Amino acid sequence: MLKKKKNNKQTLSLILVVLLVIAMALISFQMRQNQGFEPTPVTEEISPSVVFSIGPLEVTTTVINTWIMIAVLGIGAFFLGRSFKIRPGMFQNAIEFLVEAIRGIISKNIESGDPSLFFPIVATFAIFIGAANLLGLIPGLKSPTPDINTPLAMALIVFVSVPYFGIQTRGLWGYLKHYVQPIFLMLPIEVASEIARTFSLTFRLFGNIMGEEIIIAILFLISPFILPVPMMLFSIFTGILQAYIFTLLSCVYIGGAVKAHETT
Repeated sequence: MLKKKKNNKQTLSLILVVLLVIAMALISFQMRQNQGFEPTPVTEEISPSVVFSIGPLEVTTTVINTWIMIAVLGIGAFFLGRSFKIRPGMFQNAIEFLVEAIRGIISKNIESGDPSLFFPIVATFAIFIGAANLLGLIPGLKSPTPDINTPLAMALIVFVSVPYFGIQTRGLWGYLKHYVQPIFLMLPIEVASEIARTFSLTFRLFGNIMGEEIIIAILFLISPFILPVPMMLFSIFTGILQAYIFTLLSCVYIGGAVKAHETT
């Protein structure tokens, strides 16, 4: 009975999340219409521009939007954390559902006795990329992920995380000897494989989000107030899906390293 009640709460929480993201798209559409939205050229819509410079460093719109997103997530997490209760409400149920979903991904793909070791970085991937993909729905803001620097930065974090967790769980020698087993000739192949999957993570996320941005920008040029709405709803689905895929692949790569070292 308790399990059934818990499943009902999770279902209601999931429905609430879906309704919220749909509402985001409709509100965004209505705000654009009320503001007399004028479509901009596609190149300007999808490419970052320099806002200001600090010496030789150029701060682009991607950086500004990322700072805004991090600030909103940080403030939201602070106040949501203070509002948690023993008997959770709908929003708390939705957050707990997200936490359990991330823990499930870790447990299925990283065979380790302590999933909490990997939870902070995996949860950061899921929340950061998911929020970044949806940020463009807010009028005046742009998603950071169509800028290749953002997917590349996330992929490089995964690239560093794999050896980090390998060394942390199996020791330095236990990690390094994996590169030369069963023979020394495997070393360049293993190194090339890790570099290749870094590029794969980068261009998978960048390509999918960039493609959506281009299509939506073109639709705004054709019909600013009719055609983009279904595409915006679709972009919510694909944005969440891309966050899930990136998170899943990160767990697979980390889990592959940990499992490989366990067998050596």
